[in-house]
Amino acid sequence: MLIKDLEKIIKEENLKGANICNTTSLKPDEVVITQEDGKWKVYNTDERASLIGVVSCFDSEAEACEDFIKKLRLGKRLLELEKEIWGNKK
Repeated sequence: MLIKDLEKIIKEENLKGANICNTTSLKPDEVVITQEDGKWKVYNTDERASLIGVVSCFDSEAEACEDFIKKLRLGKRLLELEKEIWGNKK
């Protein structure tokens, strides 16, 4: 999987909160993939659009894309579980 494949996967799976190569400014609750200094980086933003947690660094675009999609899928699943537990209260 490469950057060129991400948009298709995101659309097909209805994944939300993706920021690919900083094509937009950082927004709250995003997963970001970017290339800096020859390394691929994947990280999340919080409700204030600030970096949160660990920045995962990869030498390969394919590894970074896999991590990026995995994080988007986990975020989608978390939202689904929250709806199951809390309904529309949140």
